[in-house]
Formats: sequence, structure tokens, C-alpha cells
Amino acid sequence: MTVPVQSTSSPPPVGRRPSPAVDGDSGLPENDKGSRIDPAFVTALRTSITRLARAQRAERQRDPQALPVSLISALSTLQRLGPLTPTQLAHLEGVRKPSMTRALATLAERGLVIREHDEYDGRQFIVRISAEGLAAVARSRDIVDGWYFRRLRQLDQQDLTDLMRAGGALVRLANETA
Repeated sequence: MTVPVQSTSSPPPVGRRPSPAVDGDSGLPENDKGSRIDPAFVTALRTSITRLARAQRAERQRDPQALPVSLISALSTLQRLGPLTPTQLAHLEGVRKPSMTRALATLAERGLVIREHDEYDGRQFIVRISAEGLAAVARSRDIVDGWYFRRLRQLDQQDLTDLMRAGGALVRLANETA
């Protein structure tokens, strides 16, 4: 796979600040082995990940029964972690509690989550994913996975091998930022 190379001597694009210098005047940090991370690679990686995320959202939204990404995300968190309070879920999803309350009302109305009183605190309730919610998450994942399979089949064997080799690093990178 060829990564577009951008001259590092040209000024940064308008509206972007150059990164602060960490090692001399280059503005590029060194990794543990002393090699430099190419800014063109960082730009290409960021752009590619953003475009893939947009494309998979668009693919998901082609389904007339598709839920917004924010609702699928909340359901996925409930599937992964089990029952949570709205406050816990809001914190994990990075939204304010009123936003999560509205999202949960929508999910409950569609039968995708079940609200139960918290046995430890009668003022609270907890939310768990329903069987219908599990099915909605599975459907969303199947749609996106199908899109990826179709796209990956278009790659030549070398690109596919390179991408598979990089997959572990991408997983680690994503997990470290979550």
C-alpha cells in the first residue's frame, strides 16, 4: 500500500497549528527505538480511519430499521458490561445524564432495554439490554462487517496481508485510547 507523502518543509495547512517540538526543532516525538514517525503517515492514518468510520455509518444507515450510532453504542456498552445505572452509562458513553436519559427513553420505548429498580438504592434504576436490543446490536454489526468483507475482498493479497498484520496494532491503539 502506498502512503501519500507530504513535504515536511511546507507550512502547515491554514487553521492547523504545528505540533510542539519534543525532540529538537522537528516537532516529531521519537519512539522507543529511535525512529521517527512520518507526519504523512499520521495524516494518512487519521484520514483513512475517519473515512472508514463515515462509510460504515453510512452503510449502517442504509438499513431502514437502523438506530443512530449513539444508541447502538449505548446498547453495545450494556451488552459488554451488563446492567448499569443511567449515570454510569452516560459517563462511559461520554455524554451528560440528560442526554442519556433521553436515549434510554427511546431505547425503552422500542423494547431494546429494560429498566429495573436498583435493589441497593430505591431512588435509582438500572438498565439492561433486552433480547431485542441484542438482536439490534448483532444486526448493526452484521451490516458493517458485511461492508468490510466486501471492501477487503477488493484488496490484492499483499495489501490484505499488510492490513491483517497491522490489525493487532490498531486494536492495541484503539484500546489504549478508550
